[in-house]
Amino acid sequence: MAHLYSRAALILSLVAGVPAAALNGGALQITPVFGSGWKAFEVISVGNADPAGSGYALLGSFDGIGAQVVGSSLRIQLNHETTDASISELLLDLNNFKTAINNVVANGSGNVGGVSFVTSSHQAYDRWTANAGVSWVNTSNNTTTSFYRFCSGQSYLPNTFGTNRGFVDNIYITGEEGSTNRIFALDINNTDLYQLSGVAGNAPGGLGGIPFDSYENAALIDTGENNHVALILSPDGGTQTLALYVGQKGKDAAGNASNSFLARNGLAYGSYYYLNSSIPGSVGATINGGTFDTTLPGAFTSDKIEDVDTNPNIPDHFVMCDQTSGVFTFDLNLDFSGGTFNAGSSNYSVTMIGAQGIDVLGTLNNADNVDWTAATVLNGTPYANGLIFVNEDDNSGEIWMMNPDGSNKLSIAYTNASTESSGILDISLLLGYQPGSILLTDNQGSTASLSVLINPNATLVPEPTSLALLGLGGLMIARRRRKN
Repeated sequence: MAHLYSRAALILSLVAGVPAAALNGGALQITPVFGSGWKAFEVISVGNADPAGSGYALLGSFDGIGAQVVGSSLRIQLNHETTDASISELLLDLNNFKTAINNVVANGSGNVGGVSFVTSSHQAYDRWTANAGVSWVNTSNNTTTSFYRFCSGQSYLPNTFGTNRGFVDNIYITGEEGSTNRIFALDINNTDLYQLSGVAGNAPGGLGGIPFDSYENAALIDTGENNHVALILSPDGGTQTLALYVGQKGKDAAGNASNSFLARNGLAYGSYYYLNSSIPGSVGATINGGTFDTTLPGAFTSDKIEDVDTNPNIPDHFVMCDQTSGVFTFDLNLDFSGGTFNAGSSNYSVTMIGAQGIDVLGTLNNADNVDWTAATVLNGTPYANGLIFVNEDDNSGEIWMMNPDGSNKLSIAYTNASTESSGILDISLLLGYQPGSILLTDNQGSTASLSVLINPNATLVPEPTSLALLGLGGLMIARRRRKN
């Protein structure tokens, strides 16, 4: 049942916010719902200068998020959904960041105890290529580039689904929502940004290459074998149609053997298919028998397809937000027998787990960004299939928690700036907590800001356990986001 609350409670919780400087625990732009028990603090805001002194200042319109642990730092990718867009990289001192979390748990939202944890902010890439690395453009800020509205994003670990399954490298995927309509892959470790649309070669079997479209995000799906990658592509606008990209690993754009970054990750040679089925019309309804083909008529089409995220527990399942229809889960059955993708014998089902509601506080509506966590135990309650978190694209910018079947919907936070909440990402395992304990989320508006949300039932797990869980896949290190 949804957590309902009044305008009076909203005003009371606003008053309870704890202000400070924007960097390292500043004035709250995202506030927990009064009585929910969740706590929050700020990480960084638009315009904040690089603490390392490079002169780099964050752009506005925060959106997609990715994260990894690198040595003693938490490394974060942060999208900017501006008309001259960019991706920033933040480095947080891991021990100080954990201290800030502990201080907020003990003393309340915003009370980080004066701890400084953001050590660096800079552009996430030093160069980019529109032709698979034949030529490069060096860049340190958006004055030397022309990207358009990076929306949601998602970071993935090597061996995402097990040995040799999924990506080979640390990768962040994001797309442009409109204008040039390109999707990109960031080689995180080498700070190289690769255009994928119009660059990947045309493998047989479907529509060739990686298309141009008005991208929100891409969710990496487990193919169950080692030789291919599969991505669900979600466009907000453009074709308005979900697509499945299947890439062959180890081949360049001409189909020849290669070990380049794009080739070894299955992003240089592939084809795509449209998902074909109708949209379930009520919560709990399932439509079976969805197919994959190369024609638009009959495809799964909607005017406001938003974010997608893979289920880390069953990684051929994913969740999708549709701003005009609701929240849906998909169960894919991809046939790779015989060493190739067999579209004719592959299928899927789709279930509605949340409907579009009236735009009022306490009702899930305008679903936008989404994150599906790994299995967890919180306050002694097991969630074998994890939890789903959803952000709203409306003036309240509510953030919701629910079970993967859509039950137990709970509004946990909202934005203060009369604007949408954007990217959302569970970083719990990176910090040694049970999934669903610690979230990163951001907001747009005049004071775009990146925040931390802390579950009242946040639970630490033994370090060997958290590392083992992390090694299962890394999908929990993904990202999020949103837009219009």
